Formats: sequence, C-alpha cells, structure tokens
Amino acid sequence: MNVLLINVPSRSGRGGKVLPLGLLYVGGIIERTSHSVNIVDPYNKDPELTSFDNGDYSEIDKTIIQFHPKIIGFGGIASSYGRTKKISEYIHRKYPDILQIAGGPLASVYDLLLTNTYVNLVFHGETENTFPQFLEKIEREEAWQGIDGTSYRNGDRIIRNPLSKPIENLDIVPIPPYHLVNLEEYSTSISSVLDTFATEINSNFNDEFTHKLNSFGGSLIPIITSRGCTNKCSFCYRHMNGYRQHSVSYVVDHIKFLHEHYGIKGFDFADELFNYNKQWVIDFCNALDQENLDIIYRILGARVDRIDKEMLQRLKDTGCIYIAYGQESGSDLILKEYKKGVTSQKNKEITILTTGCGLICPVQIVIGSPGETQKTINETINFLIEINAGTPSLNYLLPFPETPIWRYIQEKRLIVNVETYLDAVAEFGGGPIVNLTSVSQCKWKNWGAQIQYEVKLNNHRRNGQYFHYVVLFPVIKLLNFLRPYAPNVFLGWR
Repeated sequence: MNVLLINVPSRSGRGGKVLPLGLLYVGGIIERTSHSVNIVDPYNKDPELTSFDNGDYSEIDKTIIQFHPKIIGFGGIASSYGRTKKISEYIHRKYPDILQIAGGPLASVYDLLLTNTYVNLVFHGETENTFPQFLEKIEREEAWQGIDGTSYRNGDRIIRNPLSKPIENLDIVPIPPYHLVNLEEYSTSISSVLDTFATEINSNFNDEFTHKLNSFGGSLIPIITSRGCTNKCSFCYRHMNGYRQHSVSYVVDHIKFLHEHYGIKGFDFADELFNYNKQWVIDFCNALDQENLDIIYRILGARVDRIDKEMLQRLKDTGCIYIAYGQESGSDLILKEYKKGVTSQKNKEITILTTGCGLICPVQIVIGSPGETQKTINETINFLIEINAGTPSLNYLLPFPETPIWRYIQEKRLIVNVETYLDAVAEFGGGPIVNLTSVSQCKWKNWGAQIQYEVKLNNHRRNGQYFHYVVLFPVIKLLNFLRPYAPNVFLGWR
C-alpha cells in the first residue's frame, strides 16, 4: 500500500517550519512493514503559505495523482486543526475512497477531528506497535476499530481505546528515514543563531570559541535522545507517559550517521528533557571525545534542577553552545501554578551559571496564568533585570486541549468556540488571545509591552546609552503607565 503523510502547518509564515520528526518516525514504521510512504510539507513550496491558505492544494493533488495513496495521515499540533479540517474536506471531496488518519500532538483535538472533519481514525501516544496492526488490518480488509491507542467515531459517539504500552527500550526504534525529506530545507543556520544572540556571545564567549562559531559555516538539524519528561507543566500537552532515553551509543551512532551520509555536524537536541540523568550526559560527552566528533550542538529542553557546573563545562568542551531551560516566570507563585517544580532563585542561579560558563542561555517567559497580577509581573521584570536578560522570548499563556490548564478553561467557560480559538492561535500564537487572569483586558494586554520596555531600559542602562536611559525610556514608561487609562495616547512603541 501507499501512505501519504502531510505535515499540516500550525502557524503562518516561515517561523512555523520545522523538521517533521514525528512523521519521519511514522514513515520508518511504514517502510519496515514493506509499504511505501511519501511526505508532503506545504512550507517547502510555499514558505509564507500565501497560496496554500487561499486553497491552493496543487502540491497535494500532484502527489496523490502520482503516488495513488490508499491512506493519508495528518501530523501537526493542536493549532494545525483549522488547516487539517480544510485539507480533509478537500481530499474527501476529490478522493472520497482515501482513508484519512491523524496522530502526534494533533491527536489532542481528536474530538474535533472526528466530529468536524473526514478523519476516520486518530492515533494517540506511540505508534511503533499500533500502526503496524492498523496497516495489517487495512491490507487484509479487516475491521480496525479495536486497536489500542486509537479513537474513532461510531454513529454519534466517539470511542477512545486505551493507550498501548509504551516502548521500554527506545534503542529498538531505528534511526528515522531521512531520505524521505530534503534535510537542507529544515536546517537552522548557525549564522542566524549568532545574529540573534550577538550581544550575549560577545559578552560570554572567548575569542577562540567565537572564531570557531563564525567559521563553522554549517547548519543545525534536530534529533532527539529521549521521549517524555519527568514533569507535566500546566500548559504542556503530554501524549505519552513516563520518560525514556536512548543509550549513549545509539545517540552517537545517530550523530555519526547524519554526519557520514549528509555531512551534518551541527545538531539541535529537541528533547523535552535532555539532562534527566547526569551520568548519561557525562558519558555522552566522553563518547563524543572518544569518537573525535567535532560537532556543534544546542540543547532545546533542559531543567535547571538537574544541572551543575561540572555538566555545563563538559557540555561546553564537547561543542555545546546553547541550553534552553524554560524559566517561564520570575514569580514563585506563578512557577508553582505552572507546576514547574523549581523556584525563581534556582532559575536565576542556573541561568547566570550557564552564561558564566560561556553558553548561550535564552530566557523564555510565559505570562498570563490565572494567578498572574501586576505584583507577579513586577517580580518577573526584576528577575529579568537581575539575570541581565538580553532579549527574552515572551509569550502569553495559550491553553491547548488535554493540557492541565484546559480544565480551567472549561470550568470558567473562557473559550466559547474552540475552533475559532485554535485558528487565532495559529495566526497570532504567543500573543494575548485569552485572558485567564482577574485583571482587565487592557492591563493584561499591556503586560507584554511593559516587560519588553523594562528589559530594554535595563539593557540601554548597562550599555551606557544614556539618552535612551535618562530621556527616552522614562517618557515611554510614562506613556506605558497611562496606556490602560488612555489607550489612544500610547504611541505603539515596538
């Protein structure tokens, strides 16, 4: 059989394009069961989605006509729902005999998919065991409704079967079939990273390492070393239970494979939690040394309560340039509400320690939890100033179905139309979309700008830009203060 997988965009523009690792792993399952697979990603032909969002599905049409798939699978996240619905309707209208399925994080909106689209079956959790069963039943023309880890519609009811047992030994999962995509289209240029964090690099890197970064000239490709996380933050969607990590030898072989077959020597470890086990991290660094692997890498998911100076130094010595922790807030009250399991003091200590070791440490802040107040916002501002945050990544809390915070949404009935809300997230993700707090809409919307101004003000002060510090920013701060009372007076400074 032929199976077509579609990576459904979750947001507009180039910022939403990432390597569809989930679909690659599914593609590997399909190939190992002796079937054929093809992947279509609308971003590749239409990076800004200008034509795609106007209903131009010619690339999908072309692939269907040439490939003749019996099954089409959709991958994405919750905010991919709106586009999935449109594509599903289009495919059903033109190719009604094709079976439609969905999975991955997109499964969090399974009820909407099974009610409002032509998706027949949704996969939940890991599919290494369940997807081969499905393919075998389709091939034999048998009923597929009883497979664990799936949901489907039966008349007016939606049936969700129990999850299948997670894989205990991740090393039995083969390296993804990268030949299904053009890896160059998904690489992150190291120069873009250097440009984004130029100030931090100049402050924290010595000349030798800065020269190495500038002469690298390569790109970063995402891979994963583990599945799952030890915590479940209130805004996090977890579609599999527990935490498991590949062996060090498996990860090193994965790196060597990408280097030998594709010439890649830059990697983004896209785990939710890379540093769960200190000994594993040290063994990994030792293995990189033993194999003489001269690579550069970023860690996109780590916890501040599982790292120390020794680990940071070993990571730095073996090519790590960047660690992202997800500080989220400078308020202990909000961190507790997020169920982060750490304190603002620990966030502060490890962020400063990380930059002090010569590593880029992006600061990520999420505001707008139900308990957020002007007091907690001020605590976050003070936290950002104390750690000398350059340009923090600032986002408003966006609840998604099947996350812990979603129960609060349902109890308070804060979202009337979930479909409309998900479309707004896809279009304006990160912005003030739904107010979960008890403060006014105007004040809530103004928090993001207030944090940005205060951080900019501190940066100008530190850099000796006295005109900005002494003259310009006090004026902006006054206007910012007046904004909730007279919004039209505000000058819209960005």
